[in-house]
Amino acid sequence: MRVFVTGIAGFAGPVAAAALLEAGHVVHGLVRGAGPWPRLAGLPLAPGALHRGDLADGRFPDVVRDVAPDAVVHLAALSFVPAAERDPAAAYRTNLGGTLAVLAAVRAHAPRARVLAVTSGDVYGAVQATELPIVEETPLRPLTVYGASKAAADIAAAQWARAYGLDVVRARPFNHTGPGQDPAFVCSALARQLALIEAGKQDPVVRVGNADPVRDFSDVRDIAAGYVALLERGRSGEAYNLCSGDGVSIAEVIALLRTHARVPVRVQSDPALRRAHDVSRIVGSHARATEHTGWRPARQLTTTLRDVLEDWRARIAAGG
Repeated sequence: MRVFVTGIAGFAGPVAAAALLEAGHVVHGLVRGAGPWPRLAGLPLAPGALHRGDLADGRFPDVVRDVAPDAVVHLAALSFVPAAERDPAAAYRTNLGGTLAVLAAVRAHAPRARVLAVTSGDVYGAVQATELPIVEETPLRPLTVYGASKAAADIAAAQWARAYGLDVVRARPFNHTGPGQDPAFVCSALARQLALIEAGKQDPVVRVGNADPVRDFSDVRDIAAGYVALLERGRSGEAYNLCSGDGVSIAEVIALLRTHARVPVRVQSDPALRRAHDVSRIVGSHARATEHTGWRPARQLTTTLRDVLEDWRARIAAGG
């Protein structure tokens, strides 16, 4: 298939593109600005496969017409929860508005293309302990602006599929991490601190907000494999959780990272890093994705965290 990936230069985009290429698909991507896009440098993309533009740009439908995709993987998003809280309008404009722009362009210029609308596990929000593990029928009760904007996009994608006959599959990925992730996200932030300590650029203290919440962490490479599985074998109109199915506290993440550290460190709670909305435990079920597509996560969290730490060692050694 010819697959058009929005957000191809983001965190998950290059990993998803690599997985698609490995599966034999032809990949095109939407990029913003003039570049460079270093995380795309190693991908064997065809000349002309990257298309400059913005989902909010009135010319985006023309890009879809010119690419004539068989499928679209919609990854472009505002994904940092605190940033969404600071500017709710921007979060809705990007996450809901961007999804609507993709759907409208596909409806107009590629009506038979499959759309993989990537939302988030944050759409579930205020989940009670008795509702775990989270399944796709769990009510959407988002707590954050980010979660609400993604829930709106999820609902809109389902509505466009029903109303206009589009082939839409919704992916709801839970927390995922891996090499190359921005340090604004918890696993990457903790690994970066360890790498800075090892390099003698930070006191031997790892600062963390609330270490008690339990989250469902996956490797971004497993999530990208899930996107390919849903694109190829997911059922039209369905929503799918992509997750590990295991709950791990932030304290346990720190403990796993410490097993890979080269120096001893202390851990200190920093109230400034605490989030206003923290559900105590979030664990998903990937049973539907496994049943329908055969996908299941393959990597252990300790291996993923080791890779994230190694990536930060290399970035810091290079002056990053």
